[in-house]
Amino acid sequence: MSELTPAKTIRIQPWMSAPETKAVMAALNEGAGEEPLTLFVGGCVRNALLAEPVEDIDLATKFTPDEVTRRLEAAGIKVIPTGIDHGTVTAVMNGRAFEITTLRKDIETDGRRAVVAFADSWREDAERRDFTMNTLLADDQGNVYEPIARGLADLEARKVIFVGQAAQRIQEDYLRILRFFRFHALYGVGKPDAAALKACKAQATHISSLSAERITQEFFKIISVDKPEDVLGIMLDNNILPEILRSKDQLAFLGHFCAFQKRYGLISLSSRLYVLSELDKESVARKLLLIPKVFLRDMDAMREVLFLPNMDNDKAVRAAIYKGGRTATAQALMIELVQDRVMNGYAPSALKIIQNWDVPDCPVDGQMLIEAGLKPGPALGEALSRLEERWIASDFQQSRENLLAAL
Repeated sequence: MSELTPAKTIRIQPWMSAPETKAVMAALNEGAGEEPLTLFVGGCVRNALLAEPVEDIDLATKFTPDEVTRRLEAAGIKVIPTGIDHGTVTAVMNGRAFEITTLRKDIETDGRRAVVAFADSWREDAERRDFTMNTLLADDQGNVYEPIARGLADLEARKVIFVGQAAQRIQEDYLRILRFFRFHALYGVGKPDAAALKACKAQATHISSLSAERITQEFFKIISVDKPEDVLGIMLDNNILPEILRSKDQLAFLGHFCAFQKRYGLISLSSRLYVLSELDKESVARKLLLIPKVFLRDMDAMREVLFLPNMDNDKAVRAAIYKGGRTATAQALMIELVQDRVMNGYAPSALKIIQNWDVPDCPVDGQMLIEAGLKPGPALGEALSRLEERWIASDFQQSRENLLAAL
């Protein structure tokens, strides 16, 4: 007896009818009877139903990874064993990737990783997933299937609901706590599901048992949403990540900062993290987050710019660009806007300078000072720094001759 009956039919999406997609699906459904053997699953189905962009195409199949590999390679499609231990391979054709996972069931879980076995049931595979909206399946004709009977209803209501018992789903993988808040921020409408919130709050202390890499990846996805202060406020109220989220004032500042980022089209995760750290990168919860070195460099550059005079005039903006770079200056400018150190009406002019000003080279260097009679050593470096500061203070106008004469 078939497990699958179409619950809805949508217009065939361009990504469904793309030649690469059709080739992969043809190879993995060859010989199927009335019921398909391979279907689209998860995010691509969810986003298609919500009329949102589809980036990643995931497939669920009844075939084992070995059979998936055999069929794809026979069709001339490259296969990469990206997660073979968990039944996942990736097909690559014409630069497009498809993650293909054999239907599974959990044998053992410990909150961080799961031991799985292959299954033959669409429903059994759906029951091990996190949220009902992620259980939906579709074929390449636009037929949508819901192996558990509430996926479509929850998605259409924009409700992020755990599959089955929320507490049990979280105990299987504590990262699902953070995923719940991210999905609510992206897809939820209204208040979060009460049962889910209760389960997340009750098990929040287990987040620290996860690797810093997994926490960081999920947290960065949360702070990259359009208005992260809203979902972070819910997390704060429920004692989620108290090492990072400490006060309503902290989140209010972040909200104003993100609004300026959006207004001027200058989104930066490193600066959002810097604002969350209350402009002190050392206060970021290092034990929980694995902060990329480039983020730390960005924070250092913003801090240096913020130590300069307020960027409320063209001269100060040019000095900031020279010392901190364009990106750090733009982000620091928005921090100053929140702090009311710069008037909002001046921001467009400042951003034009940040984008278009040709940064000049200092007209003097160490060799020139040696030729002027200074000996190599610390005194030479100090003299060069003084001349450079003099040149910056002149709004980059003093000539080489004037600077050397001052020496």
